[in-house]
Amino acid sequence: MRMTCTDALMRSMHLSEGSSGGRLRVRVRIFGPLKEISGGVDLFEFEAYEGESLMDVLRRLPDPLRGRVLEDGMLSPELLVLVDGMEMSCLGRPDEIRLRGVKEIHLVPVIHGG
Repeated sequence: MRMTCTDALMRSMHLSEGSSGGRLRVRVRIFGPLKEISGGVDLFEFEAYEGESLMDVLRRLPDPLRGRVLEDGMLSPELLVLVDGMEMSCLGRPDEIRLRGVKEIHLVPVIHGG
């Protein structure tokens, strides 16, 4: 079942505002040219706390990948970012998206190969 932005907003409204502070295992999958930049590695795993932001996790990416994903401390406009299969713009700004139960983040360059 494909979620729409409205579904995502409804889902986020049902998440409790108070975080239990629980730990999460978050996977970041990368595609296309990003994989080349990371030396062929296409999956990174991070431990995060519920309530941390999407940007908190992306800042943990290794260089030089982090330099391509984040430009001047902001998320590159040349990336499509999916958070558990939902396009990020449906959820808010990257620094406002809180990790509550998030399992996987996909980083897909807007221009990429097949």
